[in-house]
Amino acid sequence: MVAEYFVPNAFITPHTLLGEGPTYVPSSDELYFVDIHRQTIHGVALPESISTKSYRATNDDSAPSIEVFDTWEGASKVRTTKYAEPISVLALTPESPTTFVVGAKHGFAVANFGDPELKYIADVYTADADKHSIMRFNDGNVDCQGRFLAGTMMQEWEGDPAAIGTLFRLDSDGSVTTVYDGCMIPNGLCWSADGKAMFHADSPTKTVWRYDYDITTGAASNKRPIVKIEQPDMVPDGMTISAQGDLFIAVWGGSRIVQHDSETGELKAIYKFPARKITCPTFGGKNLDELFVTTASQNESLDYVWSEEDAKKDQGGEIFRFKVPGHSGLPRGIYRGLTV
Repeated sequence: MVAEYFVPNAFITPHTLLGEGPTYVPSSDELYFVDIHRQTIHGVALPESISTKSYRATNDDSAPSIEVFDTWEGASKVRTTKYAEPISVLALTPESPTTFVVGAKHGFAVANFGDPELKYIADVYTADADKHSIMRFNDGNVDCQGRFLAGTMMQEWEGDPAAIGTLFRLDSDGSVTTVYDGCMIPNGLCWSADGKAMFHADSPTKTVWRYDYDITTGAASNKRPIVKIEQPDMVPDGMTISAQGDLFIAVWGGSRIVQHDSETGELKAIYKFPARKITCPTFGGKNLDELFVTTASQNESLDYVWSEEDAKKDQGGEIFRFKVPGHSGLPRGIYRGLTV
């Protein structure tokens, strides 16, 4: 039996429109995340202590319980920096816990949290005026050698976006290489503990793909499906992998995270939320044994105003936090290159 759990409440309530890119910073015990639509990065120092509640699986009394963190009345402590363009993903750097290399509108840039000015390392579409105007970066991650991989997608579209996105790799010398082309909405990049298997989703395909990954060169090969989201109106979004080898995949439109074995693809557990648009999980906390989960608002319009009445129907836009029994995260990769 596949255990199903329900996470009933958010941990913090920043009311994001399109919350994404959750990033735990171990050196400062802080959580950072982005709101792509509002073009903001948010950061918050985690409280020293906060109570939790245990919840059993809703369908299996023999399954271990999860620990869900109570809602923290610390939303006022969330700090925000607004930028002139959308930022979608954050990479840690060795310089400072508040210095990130980010996937921005046109390429890879340095963002010093608190400073609204981006400093570009590489503009990836300088030779293609059409793509320069219509594309933006989406999800990405740093590999075990300190290279930052991130994918691009159309900023606006009707139906499914065209498959004209690219997974780029930013190397330590600041050079940019194409890993592969043909992405629609690239999402959920992560690697196995040994770094030799890479996992990546292209959301409209409803598939998470597994690749062989060459640690020396940063090349990906031997693409094959590992997880397929079969339900209608649901697609894989962001994901992370545990040190124990399970994928935790956010399901956009499905109010859930699904846990799959990264070797066999076997579904092992389902975690449901009072929000339909689940965007990305990441492991964090001092022992890397907590999952932080970003979500998107039901109404992603820039003129949307949050209301308590809407929140009773859907808690999209908030951050959830809980512990998964028997699983912890891998240390997050740090970009080991130039940060102008």
